[in-house]
Amino acid sequence: MSVHPMLSSFVPSRRLTAALVLCCTVAACTNAPVTGRQQLILLPESQAQQMGVEAYQQIKSEKGVSNDPRYTGPVQEIGRRVAAVSDQPGLAWEFTVFEDEEPNAFALPGGKVGVNTGLFKVAKTKDQLAAVMAHEVGHAIARHSAERVSRQALVQAGQQAIGAQYPGMAQVLAQASTLGLVLPFTRSQESEADHIGLMLMARAGYDPRAAVDLWRNFEAAGGSRPPEFMSTHPAPGSRIDNLNAIMPQALEEYQRSPYRQG
Repeated sequence: MSVHPMLSSFVPSRRLTAALVLCCTVAACTNAPVTGRQQLILLPESQAQQMGVEAYQQIKSEKGVSNDPRYTGPVQEIGRRVAAVSDQPGLAWEFTVFEDEEPNAFALPGGKVGVNTGLFKVAKTKDQLAAVMAHEVGHAIARHSAERVSRQALVQAGQQAIGAQYPGMAQVLAQASTLGLVLPFTRSQESEADHIGLMLMARAGYDPRAAVDLWRNFEAAGGSRPPEFMSTHPAPGSRIDNLNAIMPQALEEYQRSPYRQG
C-alpha cells in the first residue's frame, strides 16, 4: 500500500527542480495531520491535485474497473466513513476497485484511492480492509505525493551541484542518495500513513487491532521481499511493532467513535 508509483517515481525536470528549489526561500513548512511532523512541501496543492486527477484517469483507462458489489460495496462504505473523519471531507474523494490480482492499494493527491481486487485475499474482514483504506487516506491528507516530489527536487538539485564539480562521482552519488535519503524517507512516509490510518479507522468505528491482523496476513502470505534497508516499505514485522506501540491511543479513539457498533 503506497503512493502510486506513477507519482512516486516522478522525476522533476531541471526547470521544475530549479523552480521548486527557488520556492524554498519563500515556502512555509506545514505539519502532517495526527503525527504533527514538520513537512516542507514545495509543490502547490492545486498542481498536485491536477497531477492526481490525470494519473487516476489514466489508470482507469489502462486497468479494468470492477463493478462487483462484493468489492465495491465495502470499499465505498469504508471510504465514506474514513473520509468523513479525516478532517478533509471536502476533498473530491473517489474510491475505485480495480481488476488486479496484486494485493495492493494506492493513493493519489486530491483524495483519489484505488483498491485492487487481489487485496481481498489478504484483507479478509471489513476492519482489515478499513486498515488499508485508512492508510491510503492518510497518504492523501498528509500530502505525501507532493512532499515526495519536493524532496526529489531537492535531492536532484544537490546531485546536480555536486556532479558538476565531480563528474566521475555521479553514479556513486545517485546510489548513496537512494539508500541514504530516498528509501528511508519513503519508509518513514509509509510508517506515518500507518499511524494516521490507525487513528482514522478507529475514529470511523473500525477496530484498530485489525491492522495488526492484516500485517500478520501479509507476513504469512510470504513472497519475495528485499531487505528492509533496500525497500520503499517497512517490513511487516516492523509495521506490527510500530502499530502495537500506538495501539492504546487508537483504542481510546475507537471507544469514543460514534460509528462503533457493540
